[in-house]
Amino acid sequence: MRAAAGPDSAHPSTSGRPDRATGAAGLSPLEAGVLGMVLYFDVFRHPLTEPELTRLLCPGDHAAVARACDTLLSRGLLEGEGAWRYRPGAARAVGRRRERARHAERVWPWAHRAAAVLRALPWVRGLLVTGSLSKNSAVPDGDVDFLVIVRPGRVWTLKTLLQGLRRALPPPARELFCTNYLISTDRLEVDDQNLFTAIELATAVPLAGREACVALLESNAWVREFVPGMDWSIARAAALAPDDLPGPGERDAGGRLEGAAMRAFDRYWDRKYDWLDARVRAQRFKRRADVATNHLHDFQGYVLREVDARYRAVGLELPLTRGGVPPGVRLEGG
Repeated sequence: MRAAAGPDSAHPSTSGRPDRATGAAGLSPLEAGVLGMVLYFDVFRHPLTEPELTRLLCPGDHAAVARACDTLLSRGLLEGEGAWRYRPGAARAVGRRRERARHAERVWPWAHRAAAVLRALPWVRGLLVTGSLSKNSAVPDGDVDFLVIVRPGRVWTLKTLLQGLRRALPPPARELFCTNYLISTDRLEVDDQNLFTAIELATAVPLAGREACVALLESNAWVREFVPGMDWSIARAAALAPDDLPGPGERDAGGRLEGAAMRAFDRYWDRKYDWLDARVRAQRFKRRADVATNHLHDFQGYVLREVDARYRAVGLELPLTRGGVPPGVRLEGG
């Protein structure tokens, strides 16, 4: 799972920074949650609206979120333009987000076409769009990221099939089929339990496989520690059309290939990325019977470091991870 591409690589600007003597001190839990969520999305120069904050933090109680925003605005911890809320000094991001939303409107029909192709493949049980498009943000020639839920015992066979499909496509179409996260229905709780992954799950847009998508979200109840509005995401998945997966043409084939496929990827990744520490490589390229991921760069670590810098700048104390930091994720350093 990847978040919106092209985060702001600069540390938080001092322009418009609130008085350090007060900062985030004395905020209510909801006010701290609103501020934390805005600062998280500021890494991507992605202002949020009050309705979006309500869905993420307090579904059904827009009045409470509006009051929290008013408090943060009055204290100089946030700024606003119309419906948008953003970090002080980040007003230019509003125009950027509007432009990316216009691009996203053009990409979504193609994402649905790609999903129609993917759902026709054997062993697929659910499809969710993640990354920038799930936040209604896109750039020209950007990619479409899918989280694929897979029948047990077929994760690596399907990954091999997907790899062949993607390589057979010309470059523009290839970017519609970024399936970098495959997970089996018999173990749906994700390993990396942190703010980054929580927001990716909570904002993932389900496109196929109602039962599997709901099960995925319900199996990751820990997300509520970071995104209290997770129930809204589950309700969205439950609103999908009734399941028609697996398709009638699926046959019980591929079992013999599963072990060989996993071993082939294992050898390939170890050889190609032998310069990575083995523990780091194992975290970024997950190779188990129930999950397959390939994320070369420490993107989630980068995002969490940037969020941490923003939190520290205003004295905000909110958790970034739970259960320790994985070996492939660095929270220290630039």
